[in-house]
Amino acid sequence: MTSWKINLKVDQDLIPLMEEILYGLDPETYPTLSNFEIIEDGTTRLLEAFFTKKPDLAMLRQRILAILPDFDTTKADLGLSAVAERDWVSESQKLLKPVDAKPFFIYGSHDSDKIPDNRISLLVEAGQAFGTGQHETTHGCLLAIGELSQELKGGNIPKTALDLGCGSGLLALAMSRLWPITIVASDIDPIATETTIQNAAANQISVVDLGSGKPGLAAITSDGFQDTDLGGAGPYDVIVANILAKPLQEMAPDIAANLSMGGSLILSGLLGTQEAAVCAAYENEGMVLVKRYVRGEWHSLMLRQK
Repeated sequence: MTSWKINLKVDQDLIPLMEEILYGLDPETYPTLSNFEIIEDGTTRLLEAFFTKKPDLAMLRQRILAILPDFDTTKADLGLSAVAERDWVSESQKLLKPVDAKPFFIYGSHDSDKIPDNRISLLVEAGQAFGTGQHETTHGCLLAIGELSQELKGGNIPKTALDLGCGSGLLALAMSRLWPITIVASDIDPIATETTIQNAAANQISVVDLGSGKPGLAAITSDGFQDTDLGGAGPYDVIVANILAKPLQEMAPDIAANLSMGGSLILSGLLGTQEAAVCAAYENEGMVLVKRYVRGEWHSLMLRQK
């Protein structure tokens, strides 16, 4: 099956108008739109519109010029091209580069020949749930988990651990590789928990029942600690929550209440500008910042009780 792509360069202020014009070309099948920054010129964007049937380029020119008579479609590189059907999942996987977050190495199956000997490897494909290790927040959490494991060496391993808002389950998988305990992975989205189970199987990590006491990963769909099963499996010696700043603040009382005495809390999903507000919420619950992991604009935090 062939689809069709219209592309043109346009000033960023004209993007909403151009999108409306493109949507009007075929009211029965709306195009899929995307736009990209052109590095050489901070105000110009490359706008792409994908159609399932061939659009009328002449009509598009007419409609643009009817609204913007001075618009130069030649300089805008207005063009139409056929796009052959592709396996977009496979293509997106090829774009994912391995992530080296000591001691972990996160890779897709297309990079299975690049696994270093001195890393704990985890296979995670591009999928429907967030968390392939590419994002700075996930990367920061992996670094924090790795350092925590070094700190807890010598038999002082946690008895319980929770990946709250697990997404793809990557952080739960990482903890499963380190500690032979039940690692709980929870998310409000059932797609996330199903993806977590699939990723566990791909990495030969046992999927166990919550409360079984067996080493492995227990994935449950829950709305935070509103789920009595999630709260009943605690308190947790380690909680990792890679969510967003506002939910982290709102959940501070519940998260702190479900962390065991002396337990470790890793928070992420917040910008550097949001760190003070997030830390304040947890200081109110008797916790203190131990270390931050900065990756670009994003901060990951390690906290403990005062």
